[in-house]
Amino acid sequence: MIRALVYVGVLIAIMAATEGRPKSAEPKCKSGPVDLVFIIDGSRSVRPHEFETMRKFMIDIIHELDIGLEATRVGVVQYSSQVQNVFSLKAFSKPEQMVKAINEIIPLAQGTMTGLAIRYAMNVAFSAEEGARPNVPHVAVIVTDGRPQDRVAEVAAAARESGIEIYAVGVARADMTSLRAMASPPFEDHVFLVERFDLIHQFGLQFQDKLCGMDLCLESDHGCQHICESSPGSYHCLCLPGYTLNEDGKTCTPIDLCAEGKHDCDQICIASPGSFTCDCNTRYTLNDDKRTCTMIDYCSFGNDSCEHQCVSVLSGFKCHCNEGYSLNDDLKTCTMIDYCSFGNDSCEHECVSVLQSFYCRCHEGYTLNEDETTCTMIDYCSFGNDSCEHECVSVLNGFNCRCKDGYSLNADMKTCTMIDYCAFGNDSCEHQCVSVLKGFHCFCNDGYSLNDDKKTCTMIDYCSFGNDSCEHECVSVLKGFHCRCKDGYTINDDKKTCTMIDYCSFGNHSCDHHCVSVLNGFYCRCNEGYTLQENGKTCQSDNLCNTVEHGCEYQCVSTPGSYHCICPEGHVLQDDGKSCGTCRSSNIDLVLLIDGSKSVRPQNFELVKQFVNQVVDQLDVSPKGTRVGLVQYSSRVRTEFPLSMYQTKEEIKKAVMNVEYMEKGTMTGLALKHMVENSFSEADGARPAEKNIPRVGLVFTDGRSQDDIQEWAKKAKEAGITMYAVGVGKAVEDELREIASEPMEKHFFYTADFTAISQIAENLKLNVCAAESQGEIEVKDPCACESLVEFQQVTMSTLDQLNQKLSAMTKRLEVLESQLLTRK
Repeated sequence: MIRALVYVGVLIAIMAATEGRPKSAEPKCKSGPVDLVFIIDGSRSVRPHEFETMRKFMIDIIHELDIGLEATRVGVVQYSSQVQNVFSLKAFSKPEQMVKAINEIIPLAQGTMTGLAIRYAMNVAFSAEEGARPNVPHVAVIVTDGRPQDRVAEVAAAARESGIEIYAVGVARADMTSLRAMASPPFEDHVFLVERFDLIHQFGLQFQDKLCGMDLCLESDHGCQHICESSPGSYHCLCLPGYTLNEDGKTCTPIDLCAEGKHDCDQICIASPGSFTCDCNTRYTLNDDKRTCTMIDYCSFGNDSCEHQCVSVLSGFKCHCNEGYSLNDDLKTCTMIDYCSFGNDSCEHECVSVLQSFYCRCHEGYTLNEDETTCTMIDYCSFGNDSCEHECVSVLNGFNCRCKDGYSLNADMKTCTMIDYCAFGNDSCEHQCVSVLKGFHCFCNDGYSLNDDKKTCTMIDYCSFGNDSCEHECVSVLKGFHCRCKDGYTINDDKKTCTMIDYCSFGNHSCDHHCVSVLNGFYCRCNEGYTLQENGKTCQSDNLCNTVEHGCEYQCVSTPGSYHCICPEGHVLQDDGKSCGTCRSSNIDLVLLIDGSKSVRPQNFELVKQFVNQVVDQLDVSPKGTRVGLVQYSSRVRTEFPLSMYQTKEEIKKAVMNVEYMEKGTMTGLALKHMVENSFSEADGARPAEKNIPRVGLVFTDGRSQDDIQEWAKKAKEAGITMYAVGVGKAVEDELREIASEPMEKHFFYTADFTAISQIAENLKLNVCAAESQGEIEVKDPCACESLVEFQQVTMSTLDQLNQKLSAMTKRLEVLESQLLTRK
């Protein structure tokens, strides 16, 4: 590991020197052989020019390495949502081959699965099959600009445990916590974070002089008293043998091995610098090993007075007895020791004393155990227990038979029978009781399934397994199911699909032009240019648009006895009933939620405010027309102004431009909750629901939400709010679709660049127009001519609708009557 650290430091120092200093003809900075793998981030957040900087970063380092199969081997792995092996450690042996392969890398441009890449490096890139060598440092350099979308801590720890030294280089948006989770300790040597990709080379500057510097012992006044030893970019002092380096790191002091206890003298140590000699105390002599001492042996002068043994002691001798004997009072003669007399508590039954020891003996009917102390009654079962079906239990002078748990002993006192728990009464089982060892369990009859209470049964609902074969309804029955059609439909011969009953096919509709079959009945329809009469059957040509000066700007539409004007999609009929406009006559309550997170950046936030004002320009802002509210969110939510605050678009646009940028996190879910609970409340200026004023919410974001949006996006739409989602840059498409109302193509917008959001504002006005209604209508003079015409048109239209419904009901009654007569 130390060797790998030095080598990577050399790499980083070389890279720093390459970036910060002119090229020279000096030899390359070398260390021993090493296996180096670059793990580079190819996610879509890495922009093309940034990826080029990362490509140059790898090439610059390779140019400074001693490349070769016996020197430095290099591999490159690219990752995003997947892992790509650009080239392995064994692929190339020349720098120009590696440079060519690096220049041909195409960014994957997907997610950021850093943990997946580390696992690939550990299991594949550093494997022997891919060219990794044993007993050679394995070094991984990870370069990323974002937060991992998977877990990295566990897999990085496993990689480090396998012997891989990891350097984590973060750029711009990278997360420091994730970098520390990947890198090897110490973090100050293995974790680097720079603001942008063109500064990526700066992370190695601190290693430059340290690892590839000059020999300071030769070129500086080192001040070492004895010896100076050089190291890359530094030096340290050493002392001659027998001396130790002082705390000043330069001077030396003689080593007193005797004082430090670093000697093996038996008695007396005599010190010299870095060495020592030994001596003995009085009445001792130094042995041949010159270390140990031996006391003078007085017994060697004659030990006739001791019965057994003479033991020499300081200044004399004393008598000892052989093992198993004790010295008598005369201190010369010996007597054998009675070990049982000391207490035979260790023997369970009897103690028998012998020379130098004792042994234990058991009473009759018992046998001595292996511990030679305790006794065990003779086990008669061990002589053969074939007569017992389950277990034999030994007792004094014999044995008994015993059954296992869940069985009872039969009358022969030898065999066993399993207990039938169902025989005790299985009332708790609804269908069947099955006895098992130590209990019972319940079974259901065929076509039923056992409930969670493990007792009662429920008929199997075969429809729940998937009734896709039934077009309308699936009806479950015992051991199967059948299909059923909804009212007004008849089942086809395949017994699965349904066809609506064609009441026109009975031939009794009496329609003047066309009969149109509908569910449970039919109605008559006239050819183009004709109007259905009150009887609901006959048709009359009545196209006032061709006979009067209607004055419609776009198109005139005839109605029975009258006509009205319509406008093209995306435009609204104006108050004169003839001309067409954009959204200026629409009435909606509009709340805009804008992203104020730090990833937006101040200059882009100004573009967001211009986008809001472009939307406002397309609206008819007034107390009874459109009302606008604005909410900004980041790590918290702030209402900039509610729906009730401003009544003109000039006031709104001025307030928008005065909004201050919050510059924190991205809590989109919290913002949606605030909008549903507060922004569309009557207290904040939203008009009552009974007035039928459309409520529209527009969410603008540039990145992934840091909280869950699903719950409040759903609640917003359930509350009747039409939701628009506008995303820029790193906005997540799945989140935008979660927010937007159906149809998705009219409520979901995305652009990769903030400068393009003005086009979204232009497109957005058409979709808002399509979703609006007239809302409150200002009171008009009932006697005015245009009011009378309007009243007449509304009245005629209502009467026509009533006549059509009455005709349809009459026709349906006739059909039913005909069916009843046919059945009779």
